[in-house]
Amino acid sequence: MTSWITLTPRLREGLDIVDRIDSGKLRLLASRICQNLQTSVGGNVFTPSQEEKLSVSLELNKTELSLLLDTTTLIYAQAAYHVVQPALMESDMKETFALQHEKADVLVQIWATYAKSIVDELRQKSIFPVQVTEINWNLNVQSSSTVVAKDMRPTVTLQVGLTDTSSDQSKSSLTIETDKTGLLELYDNLEKIQMQLDSLK
Repeated sequence: MTSWITLTPRLREGLDIVDRIDSGKLRLLASRICQNLQTSVGGNVFTPSQEEKLSVSLELNKTELSLLLDTTTLIYAQAAYHVVQPALMESDMKETFALQHEKADVLVQIWATYAKSIVDELRQKSIFPVQVTEINWNLNVQSSSTVVAKDMRPTVTLQVGLTDTSSDQSKSSLTIETDKTGLLELYDNLEKIQMQLDSLK
């Protein structure tokens, strides 16, 4: 079992199709999908007429071609989301997914070529229309008694400024109150995210 992608029955079917196609054609297809991920998350990779030609070239029916495109896109999108290193992808493709070594090598080589630029593109584009634009904070110390200092309970209030980039740039805010434990947990998670993003540099 992998930590970055789940082997569902549909993904297994898609990987079976990957195993059937020519490695040279797979290389071109995977490159095209990665080039698309570099520029537009979620956009169509091929026009309908290109898909028809591709279907003939790969000797796949329309359903099989659609599954092949979805599978290859899913692999690279999940790899980008989880910032997967090529070595991990290679071992998972060959061992967990039991993909032919030649086909796994093609997918991994393409990922190694495009990984950094895809992740950089995903950093700049958000799939969420509401984005954080500012963060303000305030430390509050509450005590049940002015005499007993041990009963002090410090809390932090974070006010997160949000902007909806999908349409009218409307602004709102979200207020979060947490204690030291919650703040440390948030910090640890942010550190993990930063380490994963830095690992591709």
